[in-house]
Amino acid sequence: MAKELKLKSPAGGDSLVYTWPLNKVGEDGRDDASEIVEAIRWVCEDFPELKLAVENYVLSSFDPESYESMSKLCERYNRAIDGILQLWKGRAPPPCIGIPPSTDLLRHIIQTVYAKAVRDPEKLNSYEPFSPEVYGETSFDLVAQMIREVPMGREKTFIDLGSGVGQVILQVAASGNVKECFGVEKADTPARYAKEMDRCFRKWMHWFGKTYKPFTLVKGDFLDEKMRERLTTTDIIFVNNFAFGPSVDHQLKERFSTMKDGSMIISSKAFCPLNFRTTTRNLSDIGTILHVTELKPLARAVSWTGKSVSYYVHVVDRSLVSMFFL
Repeated sequence: MAKELKLKSPAGGDSLVYTWPLNKVGEDGRDDASEIVEAIRWVCEDFPELKLAVENYVLSSFDPESYESMSKLCERYNRAIDGILQLWKGRAPPPCIGIPPSTDLLRHIIQTVYAKAVRDPEKLNSYEPFSPEVYGETSFDLVAQMIREVPMGREKTFIDLGSGVGQVILQVAASGNVKECFGVEKADTPARYAKEMDRCFRKWMHWFGKTYKPFTLVKGDFLDEKMRERLTTTDIIFVNNFAFGPSVDHQLKERFSTMKDGSMIISSKAFCPLNFRTTTRNLSDIGTILHVTELKPLARAVSWTGKSVSYYVHVVDRSLVSMFFL
C-alpha cells in the first residue's frame, strides 16, 4: 500500500492527500513538498495564533526527500489545527472561514490550480498564427483591476467569451461581486484543461474554507445560435478579442446590439472609437449605443506581450442615439 501524507483542512473539510514519493519540481518550479509548506503558511495567515508555533516548531526543520520528516511535519500541523478547531467547537465558525479569499490567497490558489491542471502549457500555443483561435491569457492583476474599477453587483451575471482554461471566471467567481459566472471555450486543449481547473479550484477553496459564486466552464462556440439569448440577457461580457479579426468582431457586434441598457462589454480591442460621434451615416453602427472608456493600461496584462495593454469598458445606453434625434 502506497504511503500517504495528509493535511487537515482548517475549515474541517476533506484533507489534502499526497502520495509518497512526492512529485518533484516541474517546469513551473513547483513540487508537492513546496505546495504542502505553502498551504500551511497560508493557513497561518488566517490563524495568526498558529504562526509563531508553526514557523518555530513545524517548519523549522524538515527534509522534503524524507518520508519520515515530511510525515512528522504534517502530523505537527494537523495537531495544531485540531487544537484550533477544538477551541471553536460548538461556536460559530472562525471569522476567516466562510468568506471570500484575500487577493493574495486567491492568487496563490489560482497559481497552484494552474500548475496542477495545465500539465503541458506549450500545448495551449498550438494554433494557427493570427487566427481567431489564437490563445492568450489575461493576467491576474488585470482581472483584479477590472473587479475594482468596473461596477458589478450581486444580481449581475458575468460571461467570458473564449474563457481558455478558466482563470478569469475562477477569479471573478471568488472575488467579484456578481450573481454567477459562465465561461465558454471553443478550442479542445484549453477546454479540457478547464475541467481540471474547475475540479482543483473547488477542492482548494473548500479546503481553505473560502466562498465563491456559482460558476460554469463549458466547451462550445460563443457564436453558436444556442448562445445568442445568453449573450443578450447577460450583464457583463468579458472578451479578449485582440486577435479575433473583423469577421468575429462583426458577429459579436450584431449580438451586442440587442443587449439590455446598462449591460457592459469589457474587451482588449474597442468595438468602436473612444471619440465616436453619431451621424446620419453611421446610425447602424453599434457605437451609437455605447459609452466607451479605457481602463488604465497595465504592463504584462496579457500572456502574449510584456508591453502595456489597454482594456475597454463599453456600457450599453440607447439614450445616446435617441438624443441624436432631439
